[in-house]
Amino acid sequence: MEVIKAFIFGFILSLSIGPIALLVLNNGIQHGYTVAVRSAIGAALADYCYALISFIVGTWIITSFTDYHYQIILLSSWGLIFVGFYMMYGALQNTRLLTNFSQPTRKLGFRAAFYLTLANPIAVIALSAFIGHATDHVDLLFSLQLAGAIFTGSLVIQCILAISGSFFKDHFDTLTFPFYLQLLGGLMICLFGVYNFVELAK
Repeated sequence: MEVIKAFIFGFILSLSIGPIALLVLNNGIQHGYTVAVRSAIGAALADYCYALISFIVGTWIITSFTDYHYQIILLSSWGLIFVGFYMMYGALQNTRLLTNFSQPTRKLGFRAAFYLTLANPIAVIALSAFIGHATDHVDLLFSLQLAGAIFTGSLVIQCILAISGSFFKDHFDTLTFPFYLQLLGGLMICLFGVYNFVELAK
């Protein structure tokens, strides 16, 4: 169950369109499917690295402070709600999400997407908050499984963006769905946090 939740969370986290997702989308529009997929894999791999670090550290914290597990879950829930609202606010403030993609851009592939994704601190906060809810059992193997699920969920949505960019390359002037995807992603991350408040209240 926790692995499925991790897959869904990785999927939702990548739905929250940021500069990396725009890069993948723009690569599909201007440079074709192959370049876009390479950048998508780079972004998903960076999410995996962050997830692995966050989950291993989170596992150590949970196992070392078992008497404070309730407080850890509570703090994680607030962290997810904060990240969700931050992403929704970012969508409303980021006018680039509603601009066209007609201006030429550099071809940025696997390595550029990987390093640029590593430079995004909000992903670390979200993933660190998520591991606080792994209440069934936590160990190193479980952390690896969760990180793999995050990678898979992230890769799916990143590849969808790459394909979408290639498909919409002749219609980029009307491409506004990134704005709505970021709002939706932020809202769903908030709901992750709220769901865990409900679980604590039971």
